[in-house]
Amino acid sequence: MLNHTLVSPGAPGLPARCTSRAKSGIGKALNPLSAVSFTTSHGIVNEVYFSREYQACTNDMELIVTDGNDFFSEEKRDTKHTTKMFADWIPAYQITNECLQKRYTINKEIITDPLRNTLLQKIEFVPLAGVKKYIIKKIII
Repeated sequence: MLNHTLVSPGAPGLPARCTSRAKSGIGKALNPLSAVSFTTSHGIVNEVYFSREYQACTNDMELIVTDGNDFFSEEKRDTKHTTKMFADWIPAYQITNECLQKRYTINKEIITDPLRNTLLQKIEFVPLAGVKKYIIKKIII
């Protein structure tokens, strides 16, 4: 039986906050069957909206990269970002994040599913030559 009186670690958590207003992209399915929309900023998906376009249900979806010892890198703060649309009038994005310390590159393709209420990210992590093993954690706030 579940105990519904348990409190999450770190409770009550952080207060609600707004993400950066410096947007690099806004995306939405071109089909009205999907009610999901999103924004990108600083090389990450920084807001996901569903079912209302004025109320974010997810903020800052990013990766944290570490070697478990002396290297810690937050994707939105410790990389150089390049954001491109797939094509004119297609609200989907390709993002490349290059580590400022030249240790890794993260390539992303971000789209919404036109038939379902789903945001999709194809993420490729590329460690650069001579780099140690990394631990990657996905952070969603």
